Amino acid sequence: MRSTVFLALGILLFGVSAIAPATYAQSISQTELAEATFFIENMTCALCPVTVKAAMSGVEGVQSVEVNFDARTAHVSFDPAKTDIAAIALASEQSGYPAAVQG
Repeated sequence: MRSTVFLALGILLFGVSAIAPATYAQSISQTELAEATFFIENMTCALCPVTVKAAMSGVEGVQSVEVNFDARTAHVSFDPAKTDIAAIALASEQSGYPAAVQG
């Protein structure tokens, strides 16, 4: 009886997720991430990749950005439900580094 009261109180105060967090977590839909590799123009110094990464990371939906200075590329993982390639490229361009998707 006592455990039933605590269970009911827990549900009222914290919702079902407090009682069954694993089940709740599994019910959240997982969005599959998209990936794109961009060729980045105008990168001439060691600080350029930092600027490109910050610009691209600032786009809502971008999960990760890896910039390769030597190859002049940026590999981006993003949520296609929140952003697209054009928005990511625009963010880089607005920071002074035009970006074009590589094949």
